Order: sequence, then structure tokens, then C-alpha cells
Amino acid sequence: MRALVATVSVAVLLLTGCSSSDGGTPTPAVTVTADDTTEPAPEPTDAESTQPEQKQPSISIASLPIGGSSVDDQHPNCYSVSLTDTSLPAGTTIELGSATFKPEGVFAADQQSCPGDLPACPGVRWTADQHDTCYVGVRQLAGSGSTTLEVPGQATCESQSDCDSLLGRSGSQIVLTAVPTETPETPETPETPTG
Repeated sequence: MRALVATVSVAVLLLTGCSSSDGGTPTPAVTVTADDTTEPAPEPTDAESTQPEQKQPSISIASLPIGGSSVDDQHPNCYSVSLTDTSLPAGTTIELGSATFKPEGVFAADQQSCPGDLPACPGVRWTADQHDTCYVGVRQLAGSGSTTLEVPGQATCESQSDCDSLLGRSGSQIVLTAVPTETPETPETPETPTG
């Protein structure tokens, strides 16, 4: 394309340089080289400078305000977990962590107690517009006692006041009570007569 533009320009200039209108002085001829173009200069290839990263405020919440119950009779040790009595401010995201129990030693997390198609809580993100239910499977460790199932989270907010508004909310409402394990009764051994 460059050669064609240069050739056309040279031909036009040469024709006007050869003509003389009234026998006066001829118009000077202009020479054009192949490097002369009307194309814009190439853009720089250097990387553009980036804006400095703006850190949003964030807080850890040890026990989110959650509620839930066992999924069904077939999965009595699988509990649904959902956000209760709280609306999240716009621009706030909470990423859920792994379940904990307070006090420890009565139950432990065991995701195999839940059907495989139900999402576990770690990594689930709740926002102002979406806070889907997730599920925690549990396994009883002790023969008696009660514990509260807690799910911690990491909140990232638009402002520090948005994060502060999440603190002090009521915690988990999921309380688990151990069912005493039944021990099979041993039949009494009849006395043998001595004689």
C-alpha cells in the first residue's frame, strides 16, 4: 500500500512540474521517497501504568448469623446453613470458611453425611443480592452433650462502616445435641445349680 501511495503522489507531482502555463518559469518538481506516507505513527508498545491497588476494608467473623436444620430423615446429620436476620450492605461479600463447633468434642465436621450434590460451605460467597444455602455434614463424637455449629466468614466491604455493621450480630442458631448411644443389653446368664 505504501508503494502505491508514493507512486501516485510522484506521478501527480511530476505532471504538474512539467506543465507551463504561459511560458513563464516552470513550477519546481518535488521528489517523493517511498518512506513518505500519510499513515499515523505507530502506537507505543510499552505497558500502560496501572492504578495503585485500592484495598477494601475486610474483617473476619468467627460466627456468622446462621440458621438451618437437618436436610431430611435420610440425612439426619446433614445441616443446611443460611444467613438469618441479616441483610448485607451493597458491595459486601462474605466468603464462608469451614464449620467449627463450640464447645468442641461433641460433634465434628463430616461432609460425607451429606448427599454429594449439595454444596459444602467452604468457599461459598454471600453478597447483598445472593446468599445461597450451603450444607455441613456432622458426625457425633460423644455420647452426650450439646454444641453449636458455627460457620466463620471473611467479609470484604465497600467501607469500614459497612464491615463494622456486621459485627455483633447474633451468631449461629444451629444447636446439635448428642443422642446417647444405645448399648445392646446383655442377657443375664442363668444360674447353674450347684449340687
